[in-house]
Amino acid sequence: MSTDATPVSPAGGLRFDQPESATGAPACARCHTGITKAYYEVNGHVVCAGCKSALECAPPGSGTSRMLRAALFGLGAAIVGAGIYYAILVATGYELGLVAIVVGWMVGMAVHKGSYGAGGWAYQTLAVGLTYLAIVSTYIPFIFKDDTDGSTKVTAAAAGPATSAPAAAQTDSVTVRPAAATVADSSTHHMTPGRFLLGVVAIILIAAATPFIAGFENILGLIIIGFALYQAWKMNRRVPLVVNGPYTVGSAAGATSGE
Repeated sequence: MSTDATPVSPAGGLRFDQPESATGAPACARCHTGITKAYYEVNGHVVCAGCKSALECAPPGSGTSRMLRAALFGLGAAIVGAGIYYAILVATGYELGLVAIVVGWMVGMAVHKGSYGAGGWAYQTLAVGLTYLAIVSTYIPFIFKDDTDGSTKVTAAAAGPATSAPAAAQTDSVTVRPAAATVADSSTHHMTPGRFLLGVVAIILIAAATPFIAGFENILGLIIIGFALYQAWKMNRRVPLVVNGPYTVGSAAGATSGE
């Protein structure tokens, strides 16, 4: 008997690490309970009747609630992963492929858990998107730093000639700093939620485009990001169930199967 109606993701699916129970009877690859009567083979793994039925059941909740849960789980993992990635990036000065893969694994597993292992292209896309944002968000502090350094250089260049000016001119130049502060205060005062949101979106877009701005000079960085995205993608694949059985323990059909 075969069916492919109900998917299961490989990330949280079957594990065949205990093929036999303590009594020598075949053990369920999912719950590790010894099987004494009938069993099934699901995607080549021995499972008990109860686990076979559980695997064939649809994930709990509606599609919308599962997606929201997966998004929340994935976002939390992305924030933690971004923190880890940024800390190592600052400490070493390098983007390490292994760390990127770990971030992809964290986000992919979180989305998988949040979706109850539903899998499929929608959850794969979610996991990939969150993984990419987790990595590129670590560029934002550097973007701000470059912008601040550039502003400082421009200010210093503008103030340079004033240092050689007469005393009266130097006295007048002191008013530049309060004036700049006044302008900044004015801009802050007129900052609206819409402008703030627009600024946040602009910063995110700049960070998202950063890996591609350098072109082939950043080919290694793009490859590293690609590894991370693939890790998140594959952990949320939808694998159709192939169910065979039932078999009786000790029958000629084979009491055990393994990898």
